[in-house]
Amino acid sequence: MQNEMRDYCVIRREERREDRHSYLYELLMREGENVACWRMPLYSIRINMTDAYGNEGCADAHDLFTDEEKAISFFEKLVRNLATPIDLPYVLEDEMLG
Repeated sequence: MQNEMRDYCVIRREERREDRHSYLYELLMREGENVACWRMPLYSIRINMTDAYGNEGCADAHDLFTDEEKAISFFEKLVRNLATPIDLPYVLEDEMLG
């Protein structure tokens, strides 16, 4: 998974702790490489959560946005609501359909 994300740079990183759980949120950006998105900024999200026993879960959503403002707004929503890795696809679906 790390290799898949090596071309990305971290734009924002937020850490939270609640109920003995640690949350790490990252907003990542890379430049598009194929014809459809050549040199466009592509924003991705990563959520990592560790529970009180050290069990870790991670979810990535790649190349979700090309607009920085929308990417930051979505990222802040995830952080504000302490979204978990399991939540990410559902929140993303609601965001895209809403």
